[in-house]
Amino acid sequence: MPYFTALLSRNGGGQWRARDVDVEGHEDVESLTEAVRTASGGDAQALLLLEHEDEWFALARVDDGEDTRVFVSDPAAAAASPYGPALGLDPEVDEDDDPSGDADVVADAGIPAEELLRLAGEDGVGVSEAVAAVAEAAGFGEVLDAMR
Repeated sequence: MPYFTALLSRNGGGQWRARDVDVEGHEDVESLTEAVRTASGGDAQALLLLEHEDEWFALARVDDGEDTRVFVSDPAAAAASPYGPALGLDPEVDEDDDPSGDADVVADAGIPAEELLRLAGEDGVGVSEAVAAVAEAAGFGEVLDAMR
């Protein structure tokens, strides 16, 4: 599995639903945001998960009327990927491999910033385990498992 992407959305406090979105080819965060908003069918909240084998993961959250919030476990590796521009990363600028972005991106879903940073850090768990921990805490573990 080179890359795994999943878009989940929900309206209000309702159930998470799997959605289809093409995340390749977006030149910037704004373009990705528009694709996520369209694919989420007007739901108030959408969370895009990107995972590259056991190298890095990213979370991009799009809430109604708010700017997109992005967290990346390894910005240098993600910047070098086809998804770098869509995540707002540039390989000539983002050379750090320490987690960066909005670590509070899923705090209201049960993963505080400190825990997300721990999961994403060198001493954390593997990429798939980190994504699974986020999914379980946020209440969409079964939906994500079905998408894999």
